[in-house]
Amino acid sequence: MTVRTTWWCGLVARAVLLAMITTLIPLPAAASDTATIPPTPRIKASMERIVARDVAATPARKAVARDDRQGGAPGSSPGFFKSGPGMVALVVMAAGAGYALYSAQHDRLHSAGKK
Repeated sequence: MTVRTTWWCGLVARAVLLAMITTLIPLPAAASDTATIPPTPRIKASMERIVARDVAATPARKAVARDDRQGGAPGSSPGFFKSGPGMVALVVMAAGAGYALYSAQHDRLHSAGKK
């Protein structure tokens, strides 16, 4: 004979789930679109205001100058792999490839499929 003392656990779980579902159903209906929202300006008026603000904020330049953060003219830079960080990257890549080849050749685990 089997005595099941926790028969009510399934009922409680179903009741809690039903209560949560019935609580959450009216939430979309409660979110109405008739709330008092301040009138927003139209897109054209907003764009005109933004353009006027940006034009007033930036001084007019007679000659277009390159930003300092862009560096020199193209072709005058030595290249990434000729710089210090580039050489370090090349050394790390070469060491990784060399170690991969070494570990593939000196693998201690041998399978029947390799022979």
